[in-house]
Amino acid sequence: MAEWQTSPATGLEEAIRRFKADLPGWWFSVCECQVSCDASCAPTSESEHIALVSADNEFNTGFHVDLPQPSTLAQALYAVREMAIDAIQVRTGNG
Repeated sequence: MAEWQTSPATGLEEAIRRFKADLPGWWFSVCECQVSCDASCAPTSESEHIALVSADNEFNTGFHVDLPQPSTLAQALYAVREMAIDAIQVRTGNG
């Protein structure tokens, strides 16, 4: 039987870990092609930030980044995470 991997998360795994820690209850997606690395996210009904949907349509339609190559999925997820956190701070006055 294989052992569980216990080494620290790096790259995309670390970006996902941080996203989940900073934006619990949010969905996210990442994808890439030869042109770009992309990420999107938005709050779900499980997130305290779902209330912001009525105040700002961006919370309803989601946050999106499209980073030209060369880029990584981790960079795209970090960028969209920052966009969402910045928008939360603006809407809640915590920033």
